[in-house]
This record gives sequence, structure tokens and C-alpha cells, in this order.
Amino acid sequence: MSDMDNAHGREPRGQLGLLGYYWFLTFEQSPALRVLTEQCQRPLDATRFRRVHSGGLHLTLDRIAHDGGTAPEQLQLVESAARRACRDEAPFTLTISELTNLGGAIGFAVSPAERVRLLRDTLRTATRSVLPDAPVKDSLSVPHITIAYPLFEGLSAESDAVAMESKATIEGVAMKVTEAVMVALERHEHSYSWTIAAEVPLTGR
Repeated sequence: MSDMDNAHGREPRGQLGLLGYYWFLTFEQSPALRVLTEQCQRPLDATRFRRVHSGGLHLTLDRIAHDGGTAPEQLQLVESAARRACRDEAPFTLTISELTNLGGAIGFAVSPAERVRLLRDTLRTATRSVLPDAPVKDSLSVPHITIAYPLFEGLSAESDAVAMESKATIEGVAMKVTEAVMVALERHEHSYSWTIAAEVPLTGR
């Protein structure tokens, strides 16, 4: 089901099951994003790409801990630290800028990237105040929302072609970000699912 770093930080190939805990943005309250996603997924070859269900659209901000790498009590402390930090974080609006190739996957680049990274850094500081050696993940890719994963290697050229064909049809979709969520992330074949562990509102002005 996307992230700032394609395939959630390049987890070891073949590693399925619970990966650990992450900070996400989710978009259940954005029907316009779901409509645009379904429009862009429609022409994809189902024998080559696995579509992300519209209810599973998300943007990964950071990793908190690997599976088994922290205790429930520590996660509660991370949540508390994040709540305190996000009292100064104001809600903001993200806009879909384009469809792009993500190393074979396909996703929407979002802007402003700087605002996403600022929230990531705020949450990272809160995480490290409890877990100094947290396995956070740095990414060189733009913040994005993945809408399809490749079913096998060697599809980067096709992903490029899909992205190029969409440039004339994609209209900017705006999404209000009012909270970050802590999730327990599970990996399946060509998809992800998660359980929300905590919701942290952005209550600044």
C-alpha cells in the first residue's frame, strides 16, 4: 500500500511480515486524491504493476524502529514526545505536482517538499529523544505517494512512459494535513498494510 523512500527504505528483498514502526501521513479524507489515483491507475497493465488500493494511499515520513527493536513503553514515550513537539506544528496543504517513476514504482510527487521534511525532522527529533539510536531513514527522493508497485524487475522504462503520458492530464489535487500517524507496518508481496498505533495532531498556528 508508498513512501518518501521507494519500497520503505529498501527493506531487504524477500522480507515479509511486520517490518516495524513508522511515521506516516494518510489520506482517507481526500476523495479528490482517490479519484485521481483511480484515473491514473486505470491504464496500468495488471500483469506488470500492482495497484495500491485507494484506501491505502500514504506518505512515509520516517522509520521509528524495526520489528522487535523497541518495547511498547518506549513507543508510548515516543508518542508523547511527538505530541509535545507537534503542538508547534501547524496544519498545512500538500499538492500533487506530477506522476513520477520511483525506481520502477509509480507515484505522485507532492509539494511543498520542504514542509514535509520539516515535519519529518520534528518527528525524528521526538523519536530520538526516546530512542537515540533509532534506525531513521534518509531519502534522496522527493516526498511522494506511491500508487503502483512493479511486479518484477526491469519496468523502470515503462514507469517513465506512464509518467510522461500523464503529464498533460494530471490536475493538481490539494490535501490538508492535520496529523501524523504512528503505524505498525507489514509487508506483503508487492504491497503493504498497517495498523495505526497513534494519531498525533498538528495543533500549531
